[in-house]
Amino acid sequence: MQYGRKILYTDVPEITYENVIDVLRRVIAGHEENAARIDYLLRYEAGEQSLPRKKVNRKEIDIRCVDNVANEIAKFHIGYKWGVPITIVQRGEKDNGKENETEAISLLNECYEAQSIRKKTQELARFVEITGIGYTYVGINTEWEDESDSYFTIDVLEPQTTFIIHSSYYRDKRPMLGVTYRRDSQGNRFFTCYSKDRRFDIKNLMEIENGEVTGKTTWGHDVRSGEENPLHKIPIIEWIRDFDRMGCFERQIDDMDCLNLIESDICNATDETVQAIWHCNDVDFPEEEIELPDGTTKKVTRKPKNNEWMQTFTTQDGKTPFVTPLSSNFDYEGNLNYAITKRSLILQKADVPSRGGSSGGNTGLALDTASGASNTEAIASSQQNITEGCKMEEIKVVLAAIKECPDTPADSPLLKLKYRDVQASVKRNKQYELSTKANCLSTLLSHGINGYHALRVVNMFDDINQVYADSADTIKRYQDSVFDKGNFAVGGEGEQKPNANRTMQDESDQEMQSPNLSGKATA
Repeated sequence: MQYGRKILYTDVPEITYENVIDVLRRVIAGHEENAARIDYLLRYEAGEQSLPRKKVNRKEIDIRCVDNVANEIAKFHIGYKWGVPITIVQRGEKDNGKENETEAISLLNECYEAQSIRKKTQELARFVEITGIGYTYVGINTEWEDESDSYFTIDVLEPQTTFIIHSSYYRDKRPMLGVTYRRDSQGNRFFTCYSKDRRFDIKNLMEIENGEVTGKTTWGHDVRSGEENPLHKIPIIEWIRDFDRMGCFERQIDDMDCLNLIESDICNATDETVQAIWHCNDVDFPEEEIELPDGTTKKVTRKPKNNEWMQTFTTQDGKTPFVTPLSSNFDYEGNLNYAITKRSLILQKADVPSRGGSSGGNTGLALDTASGASNTEAIASSQQNITEGCKMEEIKVVLAAIKECPDTPADSPLLKLKYRDVQASVKRNKQYELSTKANCLSTLLSHGINGYHALRVVNMFDDINQVYADSADTIKRYQDSVFDKGNFAVGGEGEQKPNANRTMQDESDQEMQSPNLSGKATA
């Protein structure tokens, strides 16, 4: 039975130095259970997959085949959902009474790039897709060097040693404490805990090691207050894949174990046939005398060796000896077909589209529908809402870190940027849609849609704000030329066939070409 990562809760209304250790002690068992499952999933994806059986007969032939479908599923989801970097775009209207907002957002994206966010996003994606959860840490860049550097830092934390404690006291289940820890060579655990206002360094769930001394415990330990959290926000952000907090292949583990068993049995049956045990009946093997080390002789039966011929003859009493391999009636073809079907079903359940396409000329949406990619896109769109929400929680902390960084210029537009001004943008570009997107952008611009909003609709570029900042003047001149000269885009009744009923070419009629539907065109 599979289950997702547990949410850790505390019922205290506020984290203080008096109760932080007690809160940690109450949830550490739940975290260790999550950590054990996370470690299992990471090892499983790496190929450490044990067979659910022990071989009883002919133990010397025990092939254990691992068809690592888990890795195939994980790589697809990471590439499909996280292959294009998450960028920051403008929320709402372009101006909205704010100055330099576009410039500030472009600068924010540049700061992210300076932190190698593309590489770190792939590291985060691996944890989120395989284990169901991931964590990032946002800090103030205290080693800022020049204008090409970022004012904040981003690091990806391992979910085996990181967790968030949520509140069961408040209805919104808000994060109360972000925790990450390390172990030394002696097995001691050093916890770094962040509440909204304070940071606590705790050793072995016993004592706080930083902050001012506020008293003594019964055992003589100093009672410390912790240190102020300069961001006044929890800098550890929790990313989830879905609200069930399960990995992309976790529900299919039983099926994948079954597939490994089937393929292992096929390999074992093949090897057992190649190395068959010989079955002899009514065969008299010749005897010969051999001399033993002590000088005596002994009669032994001479049996054939590998690559030797052996002849048999019909005996005088009419018996016909034979030598044949001892074999079983193993259904190779049936089991092989079952393994192929099982593998395809696992990929289908894990929302991985088929790689094989029809050769009948189906294109665009028709092939998309046939392969199951349209269902994958629907699932990815649902997850995108969650991913963007997690990114926005990170941006809250990033904006606070920028304001607290001593190297941020006093006139930087980033200081005026507010959380409500920005929005995270997750993209999944598909190459065969580029022509449609280009036609869509051209139509929207020629019909008077604001250039920024048109760019957001087609979703072609990584950094929409930068593209619009670079292209705003030329877009305006193009639209002025269209409307000032009356050179309106053709559409509707003025359009030539076959597009007389549309304002632009699209793929609205391609679904009927799908080989999965009865309306497939054959001409």
